[in-house]
Amino acid sequence: MRLWFQRVASFLRSDDADVASVRAILRTAALRSASIGVGTLDGVALPSPLSGHVEELEDAALVISRPHDGPARRELVAGESLHLSIAADSGFHHGDVEVLGRWTAGEGAMKRYGYRVTIPKALVHEERRSLHRVPVAFDLAPRARLCRPTSLAELGEGTVVDVSEGGLCLRVALTGLVRPEEHVVVRADFPAFFPMIHTEVAIAHVMPARKPGHSDIGLRFIEPQVELGRAIRQLELRRVNRAGAA
Repeated sequence: MRLWFQRVASFLRSDDADVASVRAILRTAALRSASIGVGTLDGVALPSPLSGHVEELEDAALVISRPHDGPARRELVAGESLHLSIAADSGFHHGDVEVLGRWTAGEGAMKRYGYRVTIPKALVHEERRSLHRVPVAFDLAPRARLCRPTSLAELGEGTVVDVSEGGLCLRVALTGLVRPEEHVVVRADFPAFFPMIHTEVAIAHVMPARKPGHSDIGLRFIEPQVELGRAIRQLELRRVNRAGAA
């Protein structure tokens, strides 16, 4: 009997841990306004700015925005079962949910529309390169600088190659040694459309660049960059709308 109770207790602890893990992932997604993908249970749902994003995590529901105008938009129906994907730093999380009903917040021009869905019982992480990595094709590549967190000693200066909600890639002429997972401080100045980035990051990878004397350095944000995420989604929507108009 004691062994049976131990097994039941172990199972319940495992189940509680899974629930806590799911809620932690969803809290982070809501904080970052992570993009989502919506599909049928037997289909594939890749996160896209057109499909919406995570709005809030409530006690008994997950709030997602209504899909934007475009081919991905359709009305969701209460009771409908969906396959939901949520963009992450690397790849995405996906799980099954049921639509609970419509959701609105704000007033006037600030009013937002979306849906409440059930909280997934489990989320499966699929490793893929971030789906919201935007190649930097600004008229002048934004300048960036790396330095040590404590001493602020400069490690190199260069340009931003691409940027995503989870990090960015720099092409830098290094003046000091850096290693994967090491923490450094980056400052990147973008055009007015993008917010300036000045934050501590972790080095994801370092590799020689095609430009002699330079290295391509992948950086992973330690703290969520909420304003940057919004700017990336707005930029992608503008590009989609321009392509549709053409």
